[in-house]
This record gives sequence, C-alpha cells and structure tokens, in this order.
Amino acid sequence: MKKLSNKILVIGLVVLIGAFAASRFFRAPGLESNLRTELLKLDTAGIGEIRILPSREHTEELKLKREGNSWKVVKGDRTEPGSQATIRGVLGSLVDLQAQRLVSRKKEKWEEYNVGEKSTHVTVFQDGEKIADFHVGKLGFVQSSGGQFGGAYTYVRLSDEDEVYVVEGFLESSFNMSFNDWRDKTFLKLDRNEITKISYRYPADSGFVVDKRDSVWYMADQKIDRFKMEGVLDQLGTKFFTEFVDGFTPGSPAQVSIQVEGKSGPLTTIEAWRKDDTEWVCTSSLQRGIYFSSKGSTIVSDLFVSRKKLLPEVKK
Repeated sequence: MKKLSNKILVIGLVVLIGAFAASRFFRAPGLESNLRTELLKLDTAGIGEIRILPSREHTEELKLKREGNSWKVVKGDRTEPGSQATIRGVLGSLVDLQAQRLVSRKKEKWEEYNVGEKSTHVTVFQDGEKIADFHVGKLGFVQSSGGQFGGAYTYVRLSDEDEVYVVEGFLESSFNMSFNDWRDKTFLKLDRNEITKISYRYPADSGFVVDKRDSVWYMADQKIDRFKMEGVLDQLGTKFFTEFVDGFTPGSPAQVSIQVEGKSGPLTTIEAWRKDDTEWVCTSSLQRGIYFSSKGSTIVSDLFVSRKKLLPEVKK
C-alpha cells in the first residue's frame, strides 16, 4: 500500500512539473514588456469567406466560402463541398486568438519562425470587408521535464506588423492544407434504424435483396441471421474515404451497386467500379459525381457482402 502511495505521488509530481514547464514556456518573461495578448477576437457567425495561401502549395490561393449553413472550398474555377467539421475547427481557432509570448520585434527574424512572405497567409472577410490578416508560421512542441508531451504552439504574425508571437495550438497544421484536405470526404451518412430494404446488384445474377418485415430481416422467404444483419447495418452508418479520384468518367454501368431504402423510399445508392485487383472507384448518391478510391480502406469489402455471409450457418 505504501509503495502504491509513493508511486501515485511520483506520478502527480511529474504531471505538475510538466504543467509548470508548459506554463513557463508560454508565459516566459522575455520580450513581454507591453505584450499584446489579444491578436484576434472574431464573431465567427459573421465570417463569410476565408482565403488561404498555404506554404505547402504557395502558387494559388484557395477560398472557404459560406453558402447558407454550409461551406464550399474554391480554387481557381473549381468549387467543391467543404468538410464542415474541418472548417468549424478553423473557425473555432479564430474566435479568440491569444498571444502567449512575444518572440521577436524584428523583420529579420521572420524566416526563422516561418512567418515571412512564403508562409501560410490567411485573410478573413465579413460582408466583403477584410477583418483579419495574418501569417501562420512553424509548429513547435513543449516537453515536460520527463520528456513527455506538454503542449503545442504555433508562431503567428499579423500581416501589418513586424512582431512574431507564440500562440497555443496546432494552427500550422490547421491552415497549411491542400485543396483536397478541405473537401468533404463523407461517403455515407445513414441512420440504420431507417433502413428497411437493401438490394445488392452483382454480376452474373449473383445479387440478392434483403428486407425487413415486422422487425425480422429476410432474404426471399429465408430468415437472416440476426447478429450478422446487425453487422451489415452497422457498416451502413457514416463512412469516409481519404482519397478522391478526380476526372473519373464511368465508361460502363457500375460492376457492383447497393440500393438502400426506407419506408419513405430510397435512402442512398452506392456504386463501385473495379480499377485493378487492389482498388475500386466508388461513389454514392450522398455526393453525386464525386468519386473516391478504395486504396487503404476496407469500405468496399465491408459494404458489398455476399449472400453466404448473411444466411445462418448450416449445422452439420
């Protein structure tokens, strides 16, 4: 019991030291005379557009544009649905951006902190008027005395000032992203409780239909194993892909497809074309005309199940 108490005390001491180290870093006295703490304070509900020139692709500005309750990502003549979760995260960082430490007042130091002209440049607009303009620099990490992670920070410079500040958080990785990183990668978004019928369309008449009758699932007149069907319905929830296949034009009908229906009618259609032995190109009616690659994903095998997988095992 005594050894356990000592161990708890040691762990508590390490945590306190880590917190102290992080606090000392973010609030170190160096250059903090007349420290400007509030860099940005924005009402994100009024933001209509965010323009970003990321340092990773410092050739063409991309724009995040609000359209009603959703956001679009625009680059050149391309406009695609934006990832609402990703953009909400960025908006959250703009609500109240606080400086934790001033590290330099000299323009000569900009490149050292990656806040110069080639850094990620962000401008924010409300009703067409610019309300924020800043550069996002490199990311850093704080370590506690035990070598553990003690926090993250980013160097930031307001575009019309020379001063470089440290702010808490992962701003560099939040803003320094490519066009596709901002796009909506949602493939499926269904409520499994609404599903009453699933039609699997496979080659050579190997497809089948399952439907729900008085809370029991059937394939034709044969009852489906309840636990197996639960697994199938679980897979029809929210799904995301990570890689787009832009420019894909189907040269033929989908080799495999799934039609999901509810009491009120069709809920979604899923289609897939085999690209090679390891990759499928997939789309769904959630984002019509948007195609994804199955590389590195099990979504195709999870969704396109066989007849055998659903039926009860035959006892020998």
